Amino acid sequence: MVKQKSFEWNHVAILRKHDKGMPVVQCNHCHHVFVGGPFRIRAHLLGLKGLGVDKCRQIDAVIKAEVQKMVSGCANVDMNDESSMECNAENCSTNVDANVESTSINEMPSSSFGNASSKKMKVDNVEPLKMLWQKQLDKNADEAIRRFFFVEDIPDVKVGSTYFRELIKAVALAGPSYEPPSPYQLRKRHLNEEVKYVENEIMQIREKWKTIGCTVVSDGWSDTKNRPIINVMATSAYGTVFLKSVDTSGEYKSGEYIFKILKDVILDIGPSNVVQVCMDNATNCVVAGRMIEKEWPMIFFTRCTCHCIDLLFEDIGKCAWVHDVLKLATKVIVFITRKQYSLAMFRKFSEKELLKPSTTRFAYSFIMLSNLLDDRVKGGLRRMVVSEQWCQWKGSKTQLGEEIVSIILDASFWANIKKIVKICKPILKVLRLADREGATMGLIYECTHRMIEEINHIEDVDRLLLDEIREICMQRWTMLHSPLHATGFILHPIWREKIQDIDEKLNTSWMETIMRYTNGDIPLCGVLLDEFYAYKTQQKSSFQVPMANDPTRMHDAIKWWETFGASTPNLKRLAIRVLSQGSCASSCERNWSTFSSIHTKKRNRLTHAHVEKLVYIHANHCLIRRIKERGLCLIEATLDMINKEEDDERLLRMQNQAIDENEAHKDIMDELEDTDDECDSA
Repeated sequence: MVKQKSFEWNHVAILRKHDKGMPVVQCNHCHHVFVGGPFRIRAHLLGLKGLGVDKCRQIDAVIKAEVQKMVSGCANVDMNDESSMECNAENCSTNVDANVESTSINEMPSSSFGNASSKKMKVDNVEPLKMLWQKQLDKNADEAIRRFFFVEDIPDVKVGSTYFRELIKAVALAGPSYEPPSPYQLRKRHLNEEVKYVENEIMQIREKWKTIGCTVVSDGWSDTKNRPIINVMATSAYGTVFLKSVDTSGEYKSGEYIFKILKDVILDIGPSNVVQVCMDNATNCVVAGRMIEKEWPMIFFTRCTCHCIDLLFEDIGKCAWVHDVLKLATKVIVFITRKQYSLAMFRKFSEKELLKPSTTRFAYSFIMLSNLLDDRVKGGLRRMVVSEQWCQWKGSKTQLGEEIVSIILDASFWANIKKIVKICKPILKVLRLADREGATMGLIYECTHRMIEEINHIEDVDRLLLDEIREICMQRWTMLHSPLHATGFILHPIWREKIQDIDEKLNTSWMETIMRYTNGDIPLCGVLLDEFYAYKTQQKSSFQVPMANDPTRMHDAIKWWETFGASTPNLKRLAIRVLSQGSCASSCERNWSTFSSIHTKKRNRLTHAHVEKLVYIHANHCLIRRIKERGLCLIEATLDMINKEEDDERLLRMQNQAIDENEAHKDIMDELEDTDDECDSA
């Protein structure tokens, strides 16, 4: 039987035999000369690495596809006798597209030959060649991905995105014939389809609102085109849902106008599913909140706790002795961070960075003082200003530089910072509690009172100064207080021992809550009072079981009522609705960073309707992904959770999301501009 040479020999010319028995061949396309048999010839033609042969740079794409197609049908070969290399024509089917074969190399069919010749054939598998080809395909994919990331300025961390991984898998399954959608299709059909998909996914959250209720939060902002935008979101113990944004260009943002926007949202959600509306303390927001309470008495207007605490820090910052310390600390930090040389010098002496001051977040200024008091920062500053490098720097010899040295080495300056940090520590604790996603309503009342008591008992601080701070705290608490805060305190299991004898203010808030909750239904109010008495005195059997008095379970108030509240069904429903609410509108404010990342200077031609859809998808997909990863679980703050937060890193991250650093530092920098110019000239 006459043996036929395999297909790869048609693309080379045999020049001579090599000493080791392998032929010396010359490529018919690029005329490259090399030593090799069938595997090396195929690797040369297909451009595969790993067999020590250069790739063919002149081969036609059609011929390369044919070679690739033939490789997919080849099987057992005799590596010792090149002339015995054969290809089973039946397996080299021509009805399979070459491109498809190249993407499915692991599924390439194998074949066997007929009877062996008198010369014994050594059977070899083509797996090594398949592996090399797959390696080449992977390399091509990596090149395409990296080129897309680098050229289109996409952050490299996005390669770890769940959505990017899903994209790669979906395209791989679709195969090489897949064509991506056009820009028009993405802007129109696909955008609308994704909005509908998100709406369907968050329906499970909306269904939960019928049981636990929700809080409607709102905040205003101006986009890159200076268009005034009002954001509206709904929060609950299951997470935050972005609802809508309204372009208010040309409109007078009165309380009546804001009320109309919120009214449409409340009617869409269902008034019976809304427990409260939470906004900041602007006059128009307060007017809108009162109008909502008048329209639906069962819905409460609550001022944003974080905004009230921020105003409290502003009031404290206006105290003469606190203002002086803040001014000196700001002067030190700005002087060091504005100059590259001084900042680099500071980093040699300190392992921790300085926090720059902010004129828009007053709480941030006190976190800045706490950071300044850290031993690494304080010690680094002191070591720096007495170092030889500092003394040799021209900036240290200016009037401002000498003033900075005197401030840093002044013991009274650090003593005053320590006093301020002591006073602000309990206030920051309440801010950490409020400024988070999930249910916090049951803890605000008690934690605020603990804050005031802790400030009142601080030692090493003058009593007159403490009385002044305490009075400021009481004024802001009076402004913040809502009947829901009192009701959350009364119905939270961990405070049950404290409500045996509630004071007049608590009782008044409790009575107002049940009257508005029942819409003035006196018989139902009576039922709630009876069930509350049974809960307080533990008369019902469900409240008497040992597990119901387990402190670990009592910290999770919502789960506790779901487990042990069956004997008081009306009170259970009220407790779950109140305790499932948050106490601030910060989630709405933080959402502006999503707007900023989508509506940039490069994409400033986007209409507001288009931006709204993109933000709706982006914001709600975060919630959808979390539900898919963890399930539909409650998010509830506990005292243990707050106490374990020893530093303000999480709070700093959340505060930073709401600060535009360039604008935040502008005023401070301008104040020191003249002094800085003096330092430059020196």
